[in-house]
Amino acid sequence: MIEVARPAPVLDRLAPGRDRDRIDLYLNAFLAESRRRHLGNAHLEPLYEQVCGAVLRGGKRIRPRICLASYRIVSGEDEVPPRPAWLAASSLEIFHAFMLVHDDLIDGSLLRRDRDTLHEALRRGHDRPESDRARKLGSDLGLIGGDLLFALGMRMVSRAGIDPKVAPGVHRLLSDMLLETGLGEALDVLYDDCPLERITEAQIIEAYLRKTARYSISGPLVLGAMLAEAPRAVCRALDRFGDLLGLGYQIRNDLDALAVGPDEGDHPDLDGGKRTIVLWDAHRLLTASGRRELARLLDEGPGIGRRRRLHALIHESGAIEASEDRLRSLQEEAHSALVESPLDPMQRRSLLALIDLLPGGVPTSAAGVGRD
Repeated sequence: MIEVARPAPVLDRLAPGRDRDRIDLYLNAFLAESRRRHLGNAHLEPLYEQVCGAVLRGGKRIRPRICLASYRIVSGEDEVPPRPAWLAASSLEIFHAFMLVHDDLIDGSLLRRDRDTLHEALRRGHDRPESDRARKLGSDLGLIGGDLLFALGMRMVSRAGIDPKVAPGVHRLLSDMLLETGLGEALDVLYDDCPLERITEAQIIEAYLRKTARYSISGPLVLGAMLAEAPRAVCRALDRFGDLLGLGYQIRNDLDALAVGPDEGDHPDLDGGKRTIVLWDAHRLLTASGRRELARLLDEGPGIGRRRRLHALIHESGAIEASEDRLRSLQEEAHSALVESPLDPMQRRSLLALIDLLPGGVPTSAAGVGRD
């Protein structure tokens, strides 16, 4: 039986708010040291400044905090983790920025965390920001900036001072995680050109696992356990639990976006016709005439009328309820994965409390599955 402790006190112990400040200290120190060691050319300064901003401005540091919490759970130690764990965990924020920069380029996004995206900030910094040259320069340097972030993340890990017994496994984990995320991003783009009837539920779940779950949840959980020298069976259990949590995280994000009215805020998934599991469910549940209308709308260019009708079709189809059912199934699977794992009862309770760290507490009411 897993009995859930009150989330706040457990979370304060496993992922205290002060962790974010310490993560930022390590990130600032590392980026400053990399500047001193590698820049040496004034022409690179504006680009590097914006690259640092992509890491440091905003964000909840969820991935590093999950990693550090996992280290504490597995090691059984509440005190401050050792410096190598902090550095390895903090590198996840740099890798996250790398993903976001490239994602923004793909989506053509202008804002990220209420600020200009990297490529947009670089365009605005040009002498003639409205010119074609400025747009191309922003796009080109934005792409390079993402590449620099990838390299900086690898540099931070390689200089973290990780125990030589553990380091090869950590590098394998990170390289596999980043490869999976890139493949998931590719699937996300490729599916946008696919009619919904040619995409299966399993294929969308695969994209969610690769693009979101592996580097957002299961990767950080397993990294923390590896740094604590956990047995392989524990790492496998955390990987499975993290995948289920990551799927719920992505589906909850999809649902939260649709909870906002079509006339309010940005709706990149609706406007881009993103093949989400909610959209796939809508296609599955609609009548034949509804599916034809959905296909016609997806073939049209973005606009407020199209957005409103897509929003209405999804809600009318019952797809929202179907996705909520998926979240309930995921929470049951996550519960079972923990019950069957080699983790002890306290570790299981702690992992369930970590759910509260995620936006929306994903999966829905996950704390409620803490009792058999």
